[in-house]
Amino acid sequence: MSKVPSLLNNLEDPLFNLEESEIYSLKEAVELINLEKYSYSLFAIWNSIIINIQRRIENFGIKNFLSILEKKESFNVNGNSLKDRWLNINEFNLIHYAEKLNIINHITHDLITTLYWMKSNTNIEETKDINKDEIFSLLYLLEKNLFLKKFKYDKRNKEALYTKDSNLKRRKKDKEELINSYSNTHQELLLKSGVKLFNDNSHENHQETKLLDSYI
Repeated sequence: MSKVPSLLNNLEDPLFNLEESEIYSLKEAVELINLEKYSYSLFAIWNSIIINIQRRIENFGIKNFLSILEKKESFNVNGNSLKDRWLNINEFNLIHYAEKLNIINHITHDLITTLYWMKSNTNIEETKDINKDEIFSLLYLLEKNLFLKKFKYDKRNKEALYTKDSNLKRRKKDKEELINSYSNTHQELLLKSGVKLFNDNSHENHQETKLLDSYI
């Protein structure tokens, strides 16, 4: 039996320095893993990583990020929430920006990129072969190389654009947005999974299979 990574067992552990949005995504990943929807759990894990990287960049200093961003208007400096500020920044490119700023190293970059290609794989035969051991192995490595790493701060930047106090004021609003956003994403993933299973069974002439049964 696979041993569950500490990251999934101890989401509230301060060593991981997770915020509510990241915890919410990882809890969804746990639920999907328990349902054996392994390929879909990759999306929830990806969400938590992207939020974590966004927070790390903001803590390091958004001015540093803007200095390497070609289209600076893509980043909404006046956004009231993390989601609003990063809405127009490509998530895949974000990983390259983080490495360029030395917020993550090349190992972490490659691990996250691996996750990206795993979740983006449209080959049904390959994605259905993803198992719990693969998910847990990847999480062990991400735990060590990302989530347990301390946040970096640019000591030259004495005035952070987003302070802890200002983030606290937005926390209630962000939480409400996240609950609505991620709940919808989770249900959509499960529904897609159910539809896929229903279609697969139909092709095999399992006439008694119902869509509701597949979804459950």
